[in-house]
Amino acid sequence: MTQLSKKEKAELIAAAMKAISEQKGLSPEARQRGLEILQKAYMKNTASSS
Repeated sequence: MTQLSKKEKAELIAAAMKAISEQKGLSPEARQRGLEILQKAYMKNTASSS
């Protein structure tokens, strides 16, 4: 299996964040918890690429 580039990882994380934010069935707490985790991963990924 090939490794994803940093750009590809950032795009996947952003897509996951969008998907979570658009889920109607999630409670606000679950949505926030999921977004917080993904935001940390996104920041870690983008910070390591600079």
